[in-house]
Amino acid sequence: MSSNLVRLTYASTATFKSDRSGGIEVEVARILAASRRNNRAKEVGGVLHYGEGYFFQALEGQRATVDELYNRIAEDSRHRDVKILTFEDVDDRYFADWSMKYVPLENQIQRMLDRHGIAFDPYRFDKAIVDDFLKLCVHGEDPTTELEAQAANDAQAGKDNRPWWKRLIGG
Repeated sequence: MSSNLVRLTYASTATFKSDRSGGIEVEVARILAASRRNNRAKEVGGVLHYGEGYFFQALEGQRATVDELYNRIAEDSRHRDVKILTFEDVDDRYFADWSMKYVPLENQIQRMLDRHGIAFDPYRFDKAIVDDFLKLCVHGEDPTTELEAQAANDAQAGKDNRPWWKRLIGG
């Protein structure tokens, strides 16, 4: 097992008011944009899920980098009650191709939560639920990917220069 490659999952509660101007919360879109920009350079990958006012996130990378990133998140004013759910050494990444994947609450995830008899409340996730959730996230589709690619193509062509997340929220 690689002693430096780790996967950390955590839960937190959002401190911002809900603003769903389009298909995604405005603040979540901002978090995704910053995460994708910053994580790529630090070779950190993962997945973010937001629902019912809660965040569930997995971070994968070198131990020191993941520790540093988690500490920054724990101090971020957009999060409160930040709690580590799992922290483990891993051989392989689930999200090697994602600086930060976003997975909205989908039917598959809802069915998984129903099987466990809980609503989306990541504070109640035990290791088995975290593992089930991550497996679904690995295969779930990220609706922001297509918008991000289109925004990059349009910017190169001198067209609409708005960032992908502004297109998503209609800003």
